Amino acid sequence: PPGGSGAFFLTSSAGGVYAGSASPPFSEATMPCPVSAYGELKLQQEAAASEAMAGTCPVVIGRISNLYGPGQNLGKLQGLISRLAMAAATQEPLNIFVPLDTIRDYIYVDDAAAMALHWAGVALGEQPQTPAVRIIASGDAVTVGQLIRTMRVVTKRRIPIALGSHPSSASQALDLRLTPSGTDDLEALPATPLPAGVKAVYLDILRRLQQARPTEPAPPAPR
Repeated sequence: PPGGSGAFFLTSSAGGVYAGSASPPFSEATMPCPVSAYGELKLQQEAAASEAMAGTCPVVIGRISNLYGPGQNLGKLQGLISRLAMAAATQEPLNIFVPLDTIRDYIYVDDAAAMALHWAGVALGEQPQTPAVRIIASGDAVTVGQLIRTMRVVTKRRIPIALGSHPSSASQALDLRLTPSGTDDLEALPATPLPAGVKAVYLDILRRLQQARPTEPAPPAPR
C-alpha cells in the first residue's frame, strides 16, 4: 500500500505439497511430501519466494485446497465441480479418474480470497521475520461421491458419469482433509456452503452455454 512495504502472498497448493504426507487432516505443521512434479514445483516456489523476499517485506505462503467457483477455465483437466456442472447442463458423460471415496476439501474462490487478504493483513501488522505458512481451506472435506450427489440435488438433473483411468491419477492422494489455519480468527469471514457454491457454478455454466449458442437469423424485413 502507499507509504508501506506491503506483503508478498504466494499461492501454493495444499494438495500438491501434502499428497504423500501421512496422517490427515493436514495442517501447517504437517511435513510436506509431494509425489508429483507439480507438488515439487510448488515447494520450490515457496523456497524461492522466501529467499528472494527476505528482508524486503512479510511473506505469506498460502497452501490452498481445491478452489472452485464461477468462471473456471474448462479447457484444463481440472475443476471437478465445474465439470460436474457442465455434465449436468449438457448431459455429456464426464470421465472421473479417481475412486468415488476420494476425499477433498473444496473452498469457494471468494472465501479463499478473503482468507488470503486476512493473512496478508496479519503479516503486515506483525512484520514476521520468516515466511508464515497458512492453510486456506473450508475444513469441510467431502468425497467425490458426496459431491456428485450434491450436484444432483442442486441441479435436479442426472449426472452422466464414466469411471476411467488416467496417468495423473497415480499422483492423487485418497485422503486430503485439511485443517485451516487460525480457525478462531476466521469466524467473521465468509464461508459459502457447498450447495450454494455448487449452484453458483451451475448457473454460471448455464449462462456461458446460452451466450455461446448461435442466435437465430432475423427474418427479412417486409418490402
